[in-house]
Amino acid sequence: AVGFNTPVIIFNKVDLPDPFVPIIPMHSPLFTSIMEMEIQNKEDTLAFDTETSGLSNGSGSFIFMLGLGYFEGDSYIVDQLILPDLADEGAFLRQTELIFSRFPILISYNGKSFDIPMLQSRLNFHMLPDFTKEIAHIDLLNLTRRYWKTTLGSVRLANIEQYVLKLRRGDEEVPGYMAPELYRDFLRDGDPSHISGVAYHNQIDVVSLSAFLLYLNDLSIRGKDDLSVWEEAGVPERALLQHNLPVFSGKVLSQINSFPDKEKKKIAAKFLKEGSEEKALRILEDLSERGDYDSTFKLMKIYQKKKDDERFTHYRDEAIRLIEADETIGKWSRQDKIQKLRNIKKD
Repeated sequence: AVGFNTPVIIFNKVDLPDPFVPIIPMHSPLFTSIMEMEIQNKEDTLAFDTETSGLSNGSGSFIFMLGLGYFEGDSYIVDQLILPDLADEGAFLRQTELIFSRFPILISYNGKSFDIPMLQSRLNFHMLPDFTKEIAHIDLLNLTRRYWKTTLGSVRLANIEQYVLKLRRGDEEVPGYMAPELYRDFLRDGDPSHISGVAYHNQIDVVSLSAFLLYLNDLSIRGKDDLSVWEEAGVPERALLQHNLPVFSGKVLSQINSFPDKEKKKIAAKFLKEGSEEKALRILEDLSERGDYDSTFKLMKIYQKKKDDERFTHYRDEAIRLIEADETIGKWSRQDKIQKLRNIKKD
């Protein structure tokens, strides 16, 4: 925009680590399910990470470095916008908008809770329109919490790098908490060497996001219904089932028998929600055979809806039998429940 100064841009071509060099089309239904949106091409994604003057979204905090990672053919590029002076923040934000506008999908790590609200706060401060609302956003922190928290405990990006991606940072790494102080030194002296370690930290954060995206896509392409690739990633079978990862092999189903009944019911409910009715019925029928009333009642309702009269009648009669045999229920309550079951008619 006319009148704006130009922020400093560091342009880097980055070689991704060897495991992520193969270029794999992102057309896996499993990958789409995990991402909760369709990614047609890796070139559609923009990984981003901010370095800020503080952890608050208040008017006193601002973004002084923004890492932006994207694919160009077989190359991976990291642009880093650096605020050279506080007076240039308007230009910094405008340049951010220009780069964001080139990509339909943002990739971040805790970006929905921190980076984007911080960016929105600064746009609001300068009375600029919020351009972030129009772009789809995948926050990979939410995904790692679902599938790796049980295994790793802490799902900091550094842990994902070390234990999942098998990446190691170099000696030039600077802890994030030191970034604001080093930026103040840069403003005071104008010496970019003060923030070289911060730039490295920011660059690796961005590279890791795109590498993790490729890693998940690779697992999806190779894995399909093969649980072993997720075991390689350290995701326990119990976590797969609890969090509804759409990878359910016969091996996983066989493990359900060792789970508590309460957990089995939750898994069956997840199967029903995602449309895997056959798998849900296998679990519910097993529970019903072992005398679980809730599962029997659920089966009765399912077959009522399916208009399967024979199975509806079977499970209604079985539910009545279980009520009659339950000595913990009082006489009048038992009779009331039995009458309500008998009043349930076939659809």
